[in-house]
Amino acid sequence: MGKMIFDSAATLNGWIADEHNSLDWLFAVDGGDAPEEGLYPADARVLVEGSTTYEWVLQHEDLLAHPEKWQQFYGSKPTYVFTTRELPVPESADVRFVSGDVAAVLPEIRAAAHGGDIWVVGVVSWLRSSLMRARLIA
Repeated sequence: MGKMIFDSAATLNGWIADEHNSLDWLFAVDGGDAPEEGLYPADARVLVEGSTTYEWVLQHEDLLAHPEKWQQFYGSKPTYVFTTRELPVPESADVRFVSGDVAAVLPEIRAAAHGGDIWVVGVVSWLRSSLMRARLIA
């Protein structure tokens, strides 16, 4: 069974997005325009994120108008998005919308990973707390 890798940036008050649901502040710091070498978990087979992160990436990278960028960023990796809303999906992207209890959805996510790593990126604090309560991350 693969690892669950939790990767998130947050302000000191625990927020990931600013008051405009933007992640632009992440790129305003020195070195923020590109991740450090080896930071991206290359062996991750599935990504998990919250709807704010997903929507920001769609807008920031204009992925609905340029769906080929999705493939450049994520390849064919399934991306699970925790949301209670219907959201758009770039053409040919494998995006799966889920909601509810993280522990209940986890077997599906693990099955999609086929024993590989799961990268949990940019999630809101409730999802992080849910993962911690289920003892899925430390």
